[in-house]
Amino acid sequence: MNIFAAKSKGFTLIELAIVVAIIGILAAVAVTVFDTFSDNSKVDEMKSEILIAAASQEKFYLSQGRYATTGNDKAQLLAYYSFPKDTDYMKLKTGVVVKDGVGMGYWVSGVRKIRGELHCWLYTSSFMDTTEATNFREFKAGDSINYNGVSCTW
Repeated sequence: MNIFAAKSKGFTLIELAIVVAIIGILAAVAVTVFDTFSDNSKVDEMKSEILIAAASQEKFYLSQGRYATTGNDKAQLLAYYSFPKDTDYMKLKTGVVVKDGVGMGYWVSGVRKIRGELHCWLYTSSFMDTTEATNFREFKAGDSINYNGVSCTW
């Protein structure tokens, strides 16, 4: 009786190693893609919060006849007008701008920490009595921003 004559059923060590390597490569690609989608969703969340803050400025204007600035106005924005609260990973600020002495509008800036990096966005309203339109853009620390109080700092 020859014990080596029977065909063994199963996989060799090489075949198992190849399968494990392929699964590892696929997992590495999947994690990278997931991280990208996750980071993009965090930026989208911040943009959404900025638009909510802009809507609260508009509600404030409708009820008070002026845009909110800082101090007590900010407290009112938080309490009565659905202005988003600062969190451990996202901070929002707002202010008023007078353009060329005639047009008045507001800005909302947002700073979000994602993987230790700051992502900063600025929303400016359209200015009354001017042709300047609403603007929504990303900026970085050190960029020249023409609005008092806007910065890309934590």
